[in-house]
Amino acid sequence: MLNAVFSFYDWLIENADIMGDGPGLWCPLHISLMCLLAAWLVACWFLCKKYKKFAMRMTFVLCIIMLFFRVFRMCLLYFSGTQTFVEILPWHLCHVMSFVFPAFFLTKTKKFFLPVLVVTFFGGILTFIFGDYYYLSTLSFLHYESLLLHFIMPTVVIACIASGYFKVQVKDFWQAFVGIVLLAGWSMIGNSLIDGANYLYLMENGLPFDLFSFMNWQYSYLLTYAVLVFVIAVISITPFYVYEKVKKRNSNKNFEIIMNAIKSKL
Repeated sequence: MLNAVFSFYDWLIENADIMGDGPGLWCPLHISLMCLLAAWLVACWFLCKKYKKFAMRMTFVLCIIMLFFRVFRMCLLYFSGTQTFVEILPWHLCHVMSFVFPAFFLTKTKKFFLPVLVVTFFGGILTFIFGDYYYLSTLSFLHYESLLLHFIMPTVVIACIASGYFKVQVKDFWQAFVGIVLLAGWSMIGNSLIDGANYLYLMENGLPFDLFSFMNWQYSYLLTYAVLVFVIAVISITPFYVYEKVKKRNSNKNFEIIMNAIKSKL
């Protein structure tokens, strides 16, 4: 139920008891934002592919914005007494990547950058789709900050790939699985330190569905995660695999044309 009387501070720290209930997932605002993100990412690809210097400058600025708002969020939650120092640390996937991606990009580190790109992109997309920012009567500051972060995450990945800053190679995709395992291990540390924590949704299902619920197993949702990771892997690898095959075939044809031209002259 909407509560029209709440203070700026309530809005800032997301006081759910005061702000009232919202429509939840798949409300008109949720669907509109997803459509906006999809349209922006398509436009961003062509924009960054054409204007490479702009793509790099935009990514630099977005990295600074990510870091600023994440640190501000952490300080806000800590000094308001909402969370402890341990709780504000980056345990969740997207919270982690909001520091890891800028660290790699700003230091121009490209070794092991592929898993950073994959996790940042799909982490942002999935949270944007399944993250319930709409359970309150209005979006709080923390919701706006999180939506901005998850809007930025796939954007910076698109910019890095479309501009040619980073060349994706299929043979390196195994690194993404290593990255996911490392993230899971890190998140489990947070889950063990904080009572009731559910970082990376390893302790409770973070999806609105469970493909293996019929098994009546407490952690059957982990199998759903495995299926989702497999699907994401296929979606990620397929376009680059096709691109490499087409490029190799074209290069072989060009080589044959050159060799035939040389032979005809001889």
